[in-house]
Amino acid sequence: MAAMTPFSTAFTQAVQFGLLTAVHLPDDPSPVPEQVLARLPEAEIEHARTLKGYRQVSFVGGRLALHETLGQLRMPNDPILCDDHGCPIMPEGMAGSISHKRTLAIALVARSRHGQLGVDLEDLNPERMGVASKVLRPEELAELQALPPERQWTSLLLRFSFKEAVYKVLNPQLRRYIDFQEARVHLDLDLTASVDLHLKDQEEGPFSLDGRYQWMEGRVLTMVRIRPDAHSGAPLNGNKGRLKGSSEAP
Repeated sequence: MAAMTPFSTAFTQAVQFGLLTAVHLPDDPSPVPEQVLARLPEAEIEHARTLKGYRQVSFVGGRLALHETLGQLRMPNDPILCDDHGCPIMPEGMAGSISHKRTLAIALVARSRHGQLGVDLEDLNPERMGVASKVLRPEELAELQALPPERQWTSLLLRFSFKEAVYKVLNPQLRRYIDFQEARVHLDLDLTASVDLHLKDQEEGPFSLDGRYQWMEGRVLTMVRIRPDAHSGAPLNGNKGRLKGSSEAP
């Protein structure tokens, strides 16, 4: 994707799970200009000013992407703050998720009646095959090793990204760390995926997840949705990734 004006909208597009907006980020930890901060609600500006470097850049970019998407859905430009787990609190009746990777922030938003959301964005390079034993369950690792070498990295990256999106959609409900070994991802060639959960606490859930992915220029985007009739308890209103590069920096 060609370099564009920092904090400008890269694109907005409808996807199966909702509406997706991307915002260009500067590859620079300098303070966000005041004219950019002024585009946010006052409470978000105050929070942004407590952040430094890339944490401030990614927070502002993610919030701009969220507000652009919500505006397309005719929602007011109210502040979206974080709960005590660092997850963004979406407006009533809305589901949303944020991710960012260096020069791009994305937000996926939909009406919560259609299900809660998790989204993740990852760079295709550099390859990091060394994380396979941490990310994959034994059966996934066996499947990976059976693939031709040229296909192994993309298969690993997709599973890594889907598990990040699963974490984002489940963490606000379960309020705990969710290990990579608690999810098994089945990839399909039609850009869909299914997820089998192996939660440590058998009383958690049940959850029924749908997954989709799409290739972007030098990146992959994964999306996970919990079907609205497949969970109980408090609404899942936010997301917070756990690994460097895929988490929302609050």
